[in-house]
Amino acid sequence: MAIAKTPEQPTRQTKEQRAEAFIRKATVTEPKHETPENRKPTMIRIPPHLLTRIDRGAKRLGISRSAFIVQSAAQKLERME
Repeated sequence: MAIAKTPEQPTRQTKEQRAEAFIRKATVTEPKHETPENRKPTMIRIPPHLLTRIDRGAKRLGISRSAFIVQSAAQKLERME
């Protein structure tokens, strides 16, 4: 008889947590002219400790590292203008 590992169960979120995640995703909108096809790839160097913080923040928001960096840069530029 083979022993099989019990599959990992996804963590259960409360209704409030799911609603918050949905709202966070809904509040970030991209202009219609920005599609994945017209984005330019770039390479940047980020210190490891900052990259860890970026990944943690992106995970909390439920978005990719790239989206987190783009949103952060856009917010900074808006404040500068």
